[in-house]
Amino acid sequence: MLLYLCPLLSNGQQGDTLKTSVLEEVVITGQFEPQSARKSVYQIRTIPLERIAARGAVRLQDVLNTELNIRFSQDLALGGSNLSMQGLAGQNVKVLLDGVPMIGRQGTSNEININQLNVNAIDRIEIIEGPMSVVYGADALAGVINIITKKTVDGKFEVQAKVHEETVGSEYGWAEGIHNESVGLGYSKNNWRTRADVSRNYFGGWQGSAAGRDKQWHPKTQYLASGLFGYNKNKSDVYYRADYLFEDIFNPGAFVNGEALDQTYYTNRLMQQVQGTHAFSNRLNFNGVLSYTNYARETQTTTVNEVTNQSRLALGPGLQDVTKFNGITLRSTFQYKFNEKLSLQPGIDFNYETGSGGRIKTGTQTIGDYALFLSVEWKVTDWLQVRPGVRSVYNSVYAAPPVIPSVNTKIKLGEKQDLRLSYGRGFRAPSLRELYFDFFDASHSIEGNPNLESELSHSLNASFNWRLIEGNGFTYTSILGGFYNSVKNMIGYGQKPGNNLITTYLNIDRYQTKGFTWNNTLKGNVWELNAGYALTARFNQYSESYSDLDEFQWSPEITTAASYRIPRAGLKFSLYHKFTGVTPFFELVTVDGQQVARLAETDSFHWADFTIQKDFGKSVSLTAGARNLFDVNSINTTSVATGVHTSGGARPIGYGRSYFLSVSYSLTK
Repeated sequence: MLLYLCPLLSNGQQGDTLKTSVLEEVVITGQFEPQSARKSVYQIRTIPLERIAARGAVRLQDVLNTELNIRFSQDLALGGSNLSMQGLAGQNVKVLLDGVPMIGRQGTSNEININQLNVNAIDRIEIIEGPMSVVYGADALAGVINIITKKTVDGKFEVQAKVHEETVGSEYGWAEGIHNESVGLGYSKNNWRTRADVSRNYFGGWQGSAAGRDKQWHPKTQYLASGLFGYNKNKSDVYYRADYLFEDIFNPGAFVNGEALDQTYYTNRLMQQVQGTHAFSNRLNFNGVLSYTNYARETQTTTVNEVTNQSRLALGPGLQDVTKFNGITLRSTFQYKFNEKLSLQPGIDFNYETGSGGRIKTGTQTIGDYALFLSVEWKVTDWLQVRPGVRSVYNSVYAAPPVIPSVNTKIKLGEKQDLRLSYGRGFRAPSLRELYFDFFDASHSIEGNPNLESELSHSLNASFNWRLIEGNGFTYTSILGGFYNSVKNMIGYGQKPGNNLITTYLNIDRYQTKGFTWNNTLKGNVWELNAGYALTARFNQYSESYSDLDEFQWSPEITTAASYRIPRAGLKFSLYHKFTGVTPFFELVTVDGQQVARLAETDSFHWADFTIQKDFGKSVSLTAGARNLFDVNSINTTSVATGVHTSGGARPIGYGRSYFLSVSYSLTK
């Protein structure tokens, strides 16, 4: 669905982070039309603007890292942060920007780095866990994260500005720490609207345990800009949006024999999209989007002289490189409402991607994924709502199943109890990166595998919502969920046969995840408490070598969050905590020239953030807090060091306890 509505706020203004109160949680992801989350056949959780502001976030990861059933992995050398959901890696999680799939360092459909987005331009985030492959494509098996940007309020002029200062552990200074500045402007009048957002993120890196001029976390600078221009009249609405990213990551090398190899990674991404809606009648609506993305990643290597500090371009294979990904998306749907009980949505979803550069095997590579889909929403009775769907896919490289089906069901058990059940079939062809991309440097030895097979999957999800208390100033909601995913030919990392120093992509014949989640929210007039528990199990055929162990290896999560407001003082206190338990997993290693499976695990850890917000009038807000209260840097892992991250022995999590202060200004008139 490509029609976006602003949440209803207590003061009638959009973008006011000072006194925001969501009256009705309206969702749009995967819907025929915007509607209450309570009425949707999907289990959707929303992270509103109010919570994003309360986190004092400068990265999207700062918002999501304490969410239940979502985990992150870090790449310190390249500054990347990849997520997983329901025990499935990021290539099975669809990341959308205003409903449009994104392209990152690894192309499309393959672990988008969400920290390359301007968090200050986000209005809210909608998360759907479970199969969305019929509506959004093959890489939406585990779910969809739709990042919805700020839109201008009709007839209003808006100004938002923010300055954020943060330590990196105990390091802070002009060239150290985190410095973020952002400005947003919006204006709407006589059916025309426009908006622009600009942000600079500077991260000075973190020395940590690194010696000399090296840094454990590398310095990074980002410039992000976006612009929107739109027109709406009567039954039509159309707008053009452009999002630009420039990123500079500096990887200093250690001096050896008087010289060091320094690497700088430059990223340029321009994402352009045109979206439009038109209501032909009260029953028939059209939604369409056309998007084109240019993405370029340049690696520049220089040799630095220790005595003179002079630098020159380094010689050698792979030391200088530009890798490009270009993607085109065309997506359109019609929504036809036969009556109040039956609606129909046919659609097309075309995606075409090219990859080229020195690290792409045999020159330019292309892959196309073209699909037709049909979804029906049927309110069978007052208590039963069913949404079946089918998708037919043609992939230019891999043969897809003739039909990919799904069905979502919502059963109203009572005035305060709902049960949702879903099944989805999935197909995902390997991405250009997995097939053809080779990457070798001091921290990586990764080789693409053109012999990969496509993934085929089945997914089941269930959730039970119970609003136990509703009224008298209190609400208490409990959501119990369960999931099961089975993936054939799951694509994962492994050591290259015959060379255990190189990591490549391999098909895992059978990979499964299952688990359950339990989330509880208790709200009062000025306070809110949240507690969640998740238990996720992972299985692949390697575990069959361990007859004394259970086939599934389990890992728990516990989340807690609390907030309290003092309205008269304009104060809000927020605490967020997540415990991630020991995570066992199987890996392939090479012993005496033979690949064998071994059981490894990563240790448990706690993560907690605390923030205080203070409002000064209606326009100025100050947010201060501490991140990573438990002062976590890394956790131990028994995994064998491979070419993916050659450090081995420890998995990076953070750079120690940090403190931040940000000042925000917001004006709407």
